[in-house]
Amino acid sequence: MSIRNQSDITIIKPSKGWLSLKLAELWRHRELFYFLAWRDIKVRYKQTILGVAWAVINPVMQMAVWAFVFGKIAKLPSQGIPYVLVTLSGTLVWSYFSEIVNGSSGSLITNTNLITKIYFPRIIIPLSIALRALLDFAIAFLVFMVMALYFKVTPSYLIFVMPFFILTTTLTAVGFGLWVAAVSVKYRDLAKILPYFIQIVFFLTPVAYLNSVIPQKYQWLYYFNPIAGAIEGFRWSLLGTYAFWPRILLSSILALTLFVFGVIYFRGMEKTFADTI
Repeated sequence: MSIRNQSDITIIKPSKGWLSLKLAELWRHRELFYFLAWRDIKVRYKQTILGVAWAVINPVMQMAVWAFVFGKIAKLPSQGIPYVLVTLSGTLVWSYFSEIVNGSSGSLITNTNLITKIYFPRIIIPLSIALRALLDFAIAFLVFMVMALYFKVTPSYLIFVMPFFILTTTLTAVGFGLWVAAVSVKYRDLAKILPYFIQIVFFLTPVAYLNSVIPQKYQWLYYFNPIAGAIEGFRWSLLGTYAFWPRILLSSILALTLFVFGVIYFRGMEKTFADTI
């Protein structure tokens, strides 16, 4: 009669409290994180004629539309910078943000079989969406640099600050995406309402226009939109546009706060996913 060594037995217990983040556990499952991101990338471009070219086509098409509407028809100011670059810089950040949020909303539902059959930190699923979106952002950013060279707009040393604003965008999108993903498990209607909400936020965010066109009496509203500060800082680091630093600083603080509370809420609800889903 053989006796199993107790070290071979893994006991899975539900997390206790809202602050049980288990970062070490995430590191142990990092290979699953990479696998899910790569799976999503392959599924996203599988059986498409243009493949990864869609990562470029989507923001460029949006840029063309908004540059025509706001630059040619509305003739909004661009501080002497080609309007296509103003629009494309905002579109890059916005596309990255919206892809993470929209992708996170149904990510847990899509992976129902995985969640109900094996144990792993569920937060890996929405986080893998961010890695996939980052690849699309990197590809589209190369196109932006080519267009900037075409219009003879050379980024200065400020470009080295750009990763900070990408990080701010990531924290904002992931924080909001984690909350949306957790709530969508119980309330499936949220995934249907979310695109309309994202569309409203789009027009309240300086994606296709500069902050300077916003009436002074409404400027304070943009203090509470973390993605607006990220776009403003991103443009400043690439194009040298005007940047209002109190707004950018507050946006960064709000982004970090949103991320922390998003993680805490997600991990607090995580123990109920397998039963609810």
